[in-house]
Amino acid sequence: MSWSAVAKKDFQDAARSKALWALSALFVLFMAGVAYAYTFVGQQGGELEALGLLVFLVSPVTLLVPLTALVMSHKAIAGEVESGSAKFLLSLPHTRRDAVVGKVVGRGAVLGVAVLVGLVVAAVVTLALYDSFDALAYVGFSALTVLLAVLYTAVGVGISATTKDSGRATIIAAVFFVVFEVAWGVVVSGVHYLVNGTLSPRSLESIPDWYLLLNRVPPSSAFTNAVYQFLPGESTLVAQLFPQNPPFYLSKWAALATMLAWLVVVPAVGYYVFERADL
Repeated sequence: MSWSAVAKKDFQDAARSKALWALSALFVLFMAGVAYAYTFVGQQGGELEALGLLVFLVSPVTLLVPLTALVMSHKAIAGEVESGSAKFLLSLPHTRRDAVVGKVVGRGAVLGVAVLVGLVVAAVVTLALYDSFDALAYVGFSALTVLLAVLYTAVGVGISATTKDSGRATIIAAVFFVVFEVAWGVVVSGVHYLVNGTLSPRSLESIPDWYLLLNRVPPSSAFTNAVYQFLPGESTLVAQLFPQNPPFYLSKWAALATMLAWLVVVPAVGYYVFERADL
């Protein structure tokens, strides 16, 4: 037995309980619905381009995907500990590391498949109704969106592994989302005030590199920067400040590395706490 057995059971349970189908239906309606709705607002005297749709999708994706991932994963470990089923799980030849990794992989696969199904259906709508379709850009956007889904699932599982109480896990997950996805701009403004005496830079030229870097810390901000910097023809603030080559820590690869860091670090911290917890 290993983490793969835990992941397989989690995925099969989601399929049997219809959770996988419900999530797939949600993302099909969302992705395809936005793709269709964009046909009414995206064509402004020119061609209707799929690249415009991808930019349009960024904001709603950074809200729906993290919330869905946290809801379905934040009780993954805490719920089993609270109900007593964790003792049965760990009585089998599974380690606590297997439990954490398996939950991340299993639930990440459930949400990743649902998101991917939604993106595939949206691609069909785009091919049918749009004037142009950039397949490479669409595949890149899809890969980053699935990564965001798996990343936030890992964050939820990591949070869940830090507590024995599912109610407390809900509170921690909510605080995480509020801090990093809602209030992070206030944190960055506070740091800028402490350093420079103003809440934000007074001009484009006065923006320090560290200010840009701090703004890219939250998972969804890293995702947004990666999308904008990978998409062809998109003008970003970093591109305006650094017309030639930006510093590596402000590049698209650094944004991708930030996403991967969240994917690894939070579950690792959760496992560290879970491994030392008395069940």
